[in-house]
Amino acid sequence: MRKPNMTILMATVVVIFTLGPAFASDWCGENGLVRLSFTEGEELNSVKTLETDAKGVVMVDLYAYITDMDPVKRDGEAFLGIAAVEFTLVIEGAEGFITSQEFAQANRSVGRRPGEVMVGLDPGLPVKNGRAQVVHWTILFQGNPENVVFRLDREALISCARTEGCSEGRPYALYTGNDASNQLGSLFGAGYAPAYLNFKGEPDLTPLKGMQSWQDVGLYDAR
Repeated sequence: MRKPNMTILMATVVVIFTLGPAFASDWCGENGLVRLSFTEGEELNSVKTLETDAKGVVMVDLYAYITDMDPVKRDGEAFLGIAAVEFTLVIEGAEGFITSQEFAQANRSVGRRPGEVMVGLDPGLPVKNGRAQVVHWTILFQGNPENVVFRLDREALISCARTEGCSEGRPYALYTGNDASNQLGSLFGAGYAPAYLNFKGEPDLTPLKGMQSWQDVGLYDAR
């Protein structure tokens, strides 16, 4: 098995989350959604009902996928891989404890706490059919949680303020292309689709999006 190149991982994280304008990252607009799902694989499910177990707790698996990505290219290079990702999970309605946070690849994370995803990935997530799995959480609730909503906090994005144009785009998540395609400096935004646990009534599954699409910005072309 190939050992992860920790130098590349660290460089990726530092470039995206620390250097900001010094690296001259390009804000490319929004392309895709972070979908929160209780299942992994082809069929994603954002609504789940679980009863308290014999120990008086509820354990739930939650996955985050970047999906609904339009196929794009820049200077003849197709966007095919993701090298770094940033977003922050918020749990509303009950107190949930994130007991594990696992990424899909070898990684270098600079997130300050579980749920805060600021990570470089090696060799980079391949984008297949417009999507890629990013992270798997295991979350514990005590008692019988009801009306729990999992969402993303757009105000928690640190890197956005360091890239010209990003703040105006108001994304909920960020990701960058990979170095193999010379797209490490391409910073894309993403909206998100929430998930609901033990929700009473009809949950609102409408995705939330930012203010600028990749078509609005115009640095990338459709392919």
